[in-house]
Amino acid sequence: MAEPGVRVLGRACDVLDCFTEAEPRLGVADIRARTGLPATTVARIVSTLLQEGLLVREGDTYRVGLRVLVWSAPARSGSSLLGVARPFVEQLRDVTGESAGLYVRQGATRVLVETASSHHSVIYRGYVGQVLPLHAGAAGKCFMAFDEAALGAAVDAGLERYTDSTVVTRAELDRQLAQVRDRGWAFTESEREVGLNSVAAPVMGFGGRPEAALAIGGPSIRLDREEAERVGPIVAATARAISARMGHVPAEEHADA
Repeated sequence: MAEPGVRVLGRACDVLDCFTEAEPRLGVADIRARTGLPATTVARIVSTLLQEGLLVREGDTYRVGLRVLVWSAPARSGSSLLGVARPFVEQLRDVTGESAGLYVRQGATRVLVETASSHHSVIYRGYVGQVLPLHAGAAGKCFMAFDEAALGAAVDAGLERYTDSTVVTRAELDRQLAQVRDRGWAFTESEREVGLNSVAAPVMGFGGRPEAALAIGGPSIRLDREEAERVGPIVAATARAISARMGHVPAEEHADA
Protein backbone atom coordinates (compact mmCIF):
# COMPACT_ATOMS: atom_id res chain seq x y z
CA MET A 1 0.00 0.00 0.00
CA ALA A 2 1.31 3.45 -0.92
CA GLU A 3 2.52 5.78 1.83
CA PRO A 4 -0.03 8.54 2.65
CA GLY A 5 2.26 11.28 1.33
CA VAL A 6 2.90 9.41 -1.91
CA ARG A 7 -0.83 8.81 -2.36
CA VAL A 8 -1.59 12.52 -1.84
CA LEU A 9 1.12 13.50 -4.33
CA GLY A 10 -0.32 11.09 -6.88
CA ARG A 11 -3.78 12.55 -6.45
CA ALA A 12 -2.42 16.08 -6.78
CA CYS A 13 -0.83 15.05 -10.07
CA ASP A 14 -4.18 13.56 -11.16
CA VAL A 15 -5.82 16.94 -10.51
CA LEU A 16 -3.18 18.89 -12.44
CA ASP A 17 -3.38 16.40 -15.33
CA CYS A 18 -7.03 17.39 -15.82
CA PHE A 19 -5.99 20.74 -17.30
CA THR A 20 -5.14 20.88 -21.00
CA GLU A 21 -4.60 23.59 -23.60
CA ALA A 22 -8.09 22.86 -24.92
CA GLU A 23 -9.56 23.14 -21.42
CA PRO A 24 -7.26 25.41 -19.38
CA ARG A 25 -10.00 26.41 -16.91
CA LEU A 26 -12.04 23.89 -14.91
CA GLY A 27 -14.51 23.96 -12.07
CA VAL A 28 -14.44 21.65 -9.07
CA ALA A 29 -17.21 19.52 -10.60
CA ASP A 30 -15.11 19.12 -13.77
CA ILE A 31 -12.11 17.98 -11.75
CA ARG A 32 -14.22 15.53 -9.76
CA ALA A 33 -15.65 14.06 -12.97
CA ARG A 34 -12.22 13.65 -14.56
CA THR A 35 -10.44 12.19 -11.54
CA GLY A 36 -13.26 10.21 -9.95
CA LEU A 37 -12.07 11.43 -6.55
CA PRO A 38 -14.49 12.25 -3.69
CA ALA A 39 -15.60 15.87 -3.36
CA THR A 40 -13.82 16.33 -0.03
CA THR A 41 -10.55 14.99 -1.45
CA VAL A 42 -10.73 17.27 -4.49
CA ALA A 43 -11.49 20.29 -2.28
CA ARG A 44 -8.53 19.52 -0.02
CA ILE A 45 -6.09 19.02 -2.90
CA VAL A 46 -7.28 22.11 -4.77
CA SER A 47 -6.86 24.18 -1.61
CA THR A 48 -3.28 22.96 -1.16
CA LEU A 49 -2.41 23.58 -4.82
CA LEU A 50 -3.79 27.11 -4.50
CA GLN A 51 -1.62 27.78 -1.46
CA GLU A 52 1.45 26.56 -3.31
CA GLY A 53 0.74 28.62 -6.43
CA LEU A 54 0.21 25.60 -8.62
CA LEU A 55 -3.42 26.55 -9.22
CA VAL A 56 -5.00 29.99 -9.55
CA ARG A 57 -8.68 30.70 -8.90
CA GLU A 58 -10.66 32.85 -11.33
CA GLY A 59 -14.26 33.15 -10.17
CA ASP A 60 -15.71 29.65 -9.99
CA THR A 61 -12.97 28.07 -12.09
CA TYR A 62 -9.30 27.25 -11.68
CA ARG A 63 -6.29 27.30 -13.98
CA VAL A 64 -2.71 26.07 -13.64
CA GLY A 65 -0.50 28.64 -11.92
CA LEU A 66 2.58 30.15 -13.51
CA ARG A 67 4.78 28.54 -10.86
CA VAL A 68 4.92 25.39 -12.98
CA LEU A 69 6.92 27.34 -15.59
CA VAL A 70 9.78 27.51 -13.09
CA TRP A 71 10.25 23.76 -13.56
CA SER A 72 9.98 23.65 -17.35
CA ALA A 73 13.48 25.00 -18.11
CA PRO A 74 15.41 22.65 -15.78
CA ALA A 75 13.22 19.75 -16.91
CA ARG A 76 14.15 20.32 -20.55
CA SER A 77 17.81 21.10 -19.93
CA GLY A 78 18.15 18.12 -17.60
CA SER A 79 16.64 15.64 -20.03
CA SER A 80 19.33 13.69 -21.84
CA LEU A 81 16.67 12.43 -24.27
CA LEU A 82 15.72 15.93 -25.39
CA GLY A 83 19.33 17.04 -25.55
CA VAL A 84 20.21 14.14 -27.83
CA ALA A 85 17.03 14.15 -29.91
CA ARG A 86 16.66 17.84 -30.74
CA PRO A 87 19.07 17.99 -33.71
CA PHE A 88 17.72 14.70 -35.07
CA VAL A 89 14.14 16.04 -34.97
CA GLU A 90 15.21 19.11 -36.90
CA GLN A 91 17.20 17.00 -39.37
CA LEU A 92 14.20 14.75 -39.97
CA ARG A 93 12.06 17.82 -40.68
CA ASP A 94 14.61 19.08 -43.19
CA VAL A 95 15.02 15.71 -44.94
CA THR A 96 11.32 14.85 -45.22
CA GLY A 97 9.92 18.37 -45.51
CA GLU A 98 7.21 17.58 -42.93
CA SER A 99 6.74 18.63 -39.32
CA ALA A 100 8.66 16.30 -37.01
CA GLY A 101 8.16 15.57 -33.34
CA LEU A 102 9.23 13.39 -30.43
CA TYR A 103 6.67 11.81 -28.10
CA VAL A 104 6.92 10.12 -24.71
CA ARG A 105 4.21 7.95 -23.21
CA GLN A 106 2.12 8.94 -20.22
CA GLY A 107 -0.35 6.19 -19.38
CA ALA A 108 -2.82 5.80 -22.24
CA THR A 109 -1.61 8.99 -23.92
CA ARG A 110 1.45 10.33 -25.68
CA VAL A 111 2.92 13.76 -25.01
CA LEU A 112 4.80 15.86 -27.56
CA VAL A 113 8.10 16.92 -25.97
CA GLU A 114 10.06 18.19 -28.97
CA THR A 115 8.92 19.53 -32.32
CA ALA A 116 10.21 21.15 -35.52
CA SER A 117 7.60 22.66 -37.83
CA SER A 118 7.60 22.16 -41.59
CA HIS A 119 8.49 25.10 -43.82
CA HIS A 120 5.55 24.38 -46.14
CA SER A 121 2.55 26.72 -46.01
CA VAL A 122 0.11 23.86 -45.35
CA ILE A 123 1.48 21.86 -42.41
CA TYR A 124 0.74 19.93 -39.25
CA ARG A 125 1.58 22.19 -36.31
CA GLY A 126 1.94 20.46 -32.93
CA TYR A 127 3.07 22.08 -29.70
CA VAL A 128 5.23 20.93 -26.82
CA GLY A 129 3.00 19.54 -24.09
CA GLN A 130 0.28 18.41 -26.51
CA VAL A 131 -1.42 15.29 -25.17
CA LEU A 132 -2.78 12.80 -27.72
CA PRO A 133 -4.24 9.27 -27.57
CA LEU A 134 -2.10 6.20 -28.18
CA HIS A 135 -4.47 4.33 -30.48
CA ALA A 136 -4.97 7.14 -33.02
CA GLY A 137 -1.81 8.07 -34.88
CA ALA A 138 1.47 6.47 -35.90
CA ALA A 139 3.49 7.50 -32.83
CA GLY A 140 1.04 5.82 -30.47
CA LYS A 141 1.12 2.62 -32.54
CA CYS A 142 4.90 2.48 -32.01
CA PHE A 143 4.49 2.45 -28.24
CA MET A 144 1.75 -0.19 -28.34
CA ALA A 145 3.53 -2.44 -30.85
CA PHE A 146 6.59 -2.90 -28.64
CA ASP A 147 5.22 -2.49 -25.11
CA GLU A 148 2.41 -4.62 -23.71
CA ALA A 149 1.86 -2.13 -20.89
CA ALA A 150 1.18 0.63 -23.42
CA LEU A 151 -1.25 -1.57 -25.35
CA GLY A 152 -3.05 -2.56 -22.16
CA ALA A 153 -3.35 1.06 -21.04
CA ALA A 154 -4.83 2.12 -24.39
CA VAL A 155 -7.34 -0.73 -24.48
CA ASP A 156 -8.38 -0.15 -20.87
CA ALA A 157 -8.90 3.57 -21.58
CA GLY A 158 -11.18 2.72 -24.52
CA LEU A 159 -10.57 3.00 -28.26
CA GLU A 160 -12.41 6.26 -28.87
CA ARG A 161 -13.40 7.11 -32.44
CA TYR A 162 -12.12 10.44 -33.80
CA THR A 163 -12.74 9.90 -37.51
CA ASP A 164 -14.12 7.18 -39.75
CA SER A 165 -10.54 5.88 -40.06
CA THR A 166 -9.88 5.53 -36.33
CA VAL A 167 -9.19 1.93 -35.31
CA VAL A 168 -11.71 0.99 -32.62
CA THR A 169 -11.59 -2.84 -32.66
CA ARG A 170 -8.94 -4.95 -30.97
CA ALA A 171 -8.64 -7.30 -33.95
CA GLU A 172 -7.77 -4.48 -36.38
CA LEU A 173 -5.48 -2.87 -33.83
CA ASP A 174 -3.56 -6.13 -33.37
CA ARG A 175 -3.23 -6.50 -37.15
CA GLN A 176 -1.78 -3.00 -37.46
CA LEU A 177 0.63 -3.50 -34.57
CA ALA A 178 1.95 -6.74 -36.09
CA GLN A 179 2.68 -4.81 -39.27
CA VAL A 180 4.52 -2.13 -37.28
CA ARG A 181 6.69 -4.79 -35.65
CA ASP A 182 7.45 -6.38 -39.03
CA ARG A 183 8.70 -3.23 -40.76
CA GLY A 184 9.87 -1.19 -37.77
CA TRP A 185 7.78 1.89 -38.47
CA ALA A 186 4.11 2.90 -38.60
CA PHE A 187 1.94 4.78 -41.07
CA THR A 188 -1.57 6.02 -40.32
CA GLU A 189 -4.10 7.92 -42.39
CA SER A 190 -6.66 10.36 -40.99
CA GLU A 191 -6.99 8.43 -37.72
CA ARG A 192 -7.16 11.46 -35.43
CA GLU A 193 -7.95 14.23 -37.87
CA VAL A 194 -9.28 13.97 -41.43
CA GLY A 195 -6.58 14.76 -43.97
CA LEU A 196 -3.71 14.38 -41.50
CA ASN A 197 -1.35 11.42 -41.99
CA SER A 198 1.69 10.40 -39.97
CA VAL A 199 4.75 8.16 -40.03
CA ALA A 200 6.59 7.14 -36.86
CA ALA A 201 9.22 4.80 -35.46
CA PRO A 202 10.14 3.80 -31.90
CA VAL A 203 13.18 5.12 -30.09
CA MET A 204 14.11 2.00 -28.16
CA GLY A 205 15.37 2.11 -24.60
CA PHE A 206 16.75 -0.47 -22.21
CA GLY A 207 14.76 -3.69 -22.05
CA GLY A 208 13.65 -3.46 -25.67
CA ARG A 209 10.76 -1.10 -24.95
CA PRO A 210 10.23 2.32 -26.56
CA GLU A 211 11.59 5.24 -24.58
CA ALA A 212 10.02 7.60 -27.11
CA ALA A 213 8.49 7.70 -30.58
CA LEU A 214 9.78 9.84 -33.43
CA ALA A 215 7.17 10.97 -35.95
CA ILE A 216 6.42 13.20 -38.90
CA GLY A 217 2.97 14.49 -39.73
CA GLY A 218 1.58 16.18 -42.80
CA PRO A 219 -1.42 16.62 -45.07
CA SER A 220 -2.57 13.56 -46.98
CA ILE A 221 -2.00 15.33 -50.30
CA ARG A 222 1.76 15.10 -49.63
CA LEU A 223 2.21 12.34 -47.06
CA ASP A 224 0.34 9.58 -48.90
CA ARG A 225 1.07 5.84 -48.94
CA GLU A 226 3.72 6.10 -51.64
CA GLU A 227 5.55 8.87 -49.78
CA ALA A 228 5.24 6.92 -46.53
CA GLU A 229 7.05 3.97 -48.11
CA ARG A 230 9.86 6.32 -49.07
CA VAL A 231 10.24 8.16 -45.76
CA GLY A 232 9.33 5.32 -43.36
CA PRO A 233 12.85 3.81 -43.43
CA ILE A 234 14.30 7.31 -42.97
CA VAL A 235 12.21 7.90 -39.85
CA ALA A 236 13.18 4.46 -38.52
CA ALA A 237 16.90 5.05 -39.16
CA THR A 238 16.73 8.42 -37.41
CA ALA A 239 14.97 6.87 -34.41
CA ARG A 240 17.69 4.20 -34.22
CA ALA A 241 20.35 6.91 -34.33
CA ILE A 242 18.75 8.66 -31.34
CA SER A 243 18.60 5.37 -29.46
CA ALA A 244 22.27 4.67 -30.21
CA ARG A 245 23.31 8.12 -29.03
CA MET A 246 21.43 7.42 -25.80
CA GLY A 247 23.60 4.32 -25.37
CA HIS A 248 20.88 1.76 -26.02
CA VAL A 249 22.38 -1.18 -27.90
CA PRO A 250 19.88 -3.47 -29.72
CA ALA A 251 19.46 -6.92 -28.19
CA GLU A 252 20.84 -8.65 -31.29
CA GLU A 253 24.08 -6.66 -30.96
CA HIS A 254 24.41 -7.75 -27.33
CA ALA A 255 24.04 -11.35 -28.51
CA ASP A 256 26.81 -10.94 -31.07
CA ALA A 257 29.23 -9.37 -28.59
